[in-house]
Amino acid sequence: MSFTLFADARLALARDSLAGLSTGDALGAQYFLPAPAPVDLAADALPPAPWEWTDDTEMACSVLAQLADSGGIDRDRLALSFAERCTERRGYGAGAMLILGLVRTGTPWPLAAASAFDGQGSCGNGAAMRVGPLGAYFADSTARAAAQARASAEVTHAHPEGIAGAVAVAVAAAL
Repeated sequence: MSFTLFADARLALARDSLAGLSTGDALGAQYFLPAPAPVDLAADALPPAPWEWTDDTEMACSVLAQLADSGGIDRDRLALSFAERCTERRGYGAGAMLILGLVRTGTPWPLAAASAFDGQGSCGNGAAMRVGPLGAYFADSTARAAAQARASAEVTHAHPEGIAGAVAVAVAAAL
């Protein structure tokens, strides 16, 4: 079965995905940041508010903004958006801080992304963590979801495994 989504439906799906991503991200962050006492989710207890989101949500917002503005990923613009929105308080890893710091100071993103981890590039999960809304946006085409996920991942992940993770999550979200 084949179908085509209109722009407003695409954005609605992507925004819904971002709402779920950001909620899960903020809840999960409660268990990685210093907290006064662990909360037992099995007992239906939740950590006290406020729940801050992390770099994963911050970067997903940049991805969604790109899709809303142009309907696709422009790697140069996405790299600049990532760099401009990057703040330490969101919990960016050392590799991301290095890459985005280089982009912020004028290093082209392909060179910055390849510079991480002694030149092999990141094979981490950051690109996969931010790409759910992109997959939802392209729910009518897994091929477009995969291609656009690849483009969004390459900005920070030069390693094929980091890119493959983003493609897998985007295709799953599209489905």
